[in-house]
Amino acid sequence: MTLPNCPVCNTENLDFSIRCISCGSFLQQNVKTLDLFSTIYNIWRNPVFTLRRIILAEHKNYTVLIAALEAIGLSFLSLFIVKAADIYSLELWRIIAAGTGLGIVVFLPAIYLFLILSYLILRPGKRGVTLKGFISGTVYSMHPLAFGTAVFLPADVAVFGPYIFSNNPSPQVINPLPFYFLGFLDLAAVVASVVFMTRLVHIMFGTKIRATLLSAVFLCVFAAALEVAKQLLLK
Repeated sequence: MTLPNCPVCNTENLDFSIRCISCGSFLQQNVKTLDLFSTIYNIWRNPVFTLRRIILAEHKNYTVLIAALEAIGLSFLSLFIVKAADIYSLELWRIIAAGTGLGIVVFLPAIYLFLILSYLILRPGKRGVTLKGFISGTVYSMHPLAFGTAVFLPADVAVFGPYIFSNNPSPQVINPLPFYFLGFLDLAAVVASVVFMTRLVHIMFGTKIRATLLSAVFLCVFAAALEVAKQLLLK
């Protein structure tokens, strides 16, 4: 897909080109910076316009911060999956330290590996999307995971303590109502992230079919990161 011809020189350009490849004239709004809260708010109001704006922005503000929160959230999810308090006999403060450390050391690089592999496989550059734009657009589309890390995860730890990472006893036995309520909020954050990622793929490619491939790449990278995290915890 291409934009209408350049109004100055009539040259065809790619959909996400900011300047004409021939004469350098601006083809669409040149976004300098992103404001974190207004950008996230506008993703919910108008995801198509806002995600395009993120891809086209010159400076991708807060991308690393959001990615780090998402990585820490995935790290604690891995500790929940493997029931770290039972297997590794970790106290609460050690679990928090391990989850945060693994998030930065293992899962943050895994997120960027997932994004680079997805960029190479899906090849959005054919429509003018840069690697930096693809990374920022995807990270921002997954912002509900970052919100869950900042809000829901502390609530889980405050209510259940180390038992959120244990089956001895399991948190749903200790206090079932808060467990299912907070679990619903966590699931809602995951579903919202998937929905926004699907919209992003549709914006970049005009089809939602490639969202399946994106999800497959994510699951493969997450499984590898989970295995690395387990090995590090054993040490």
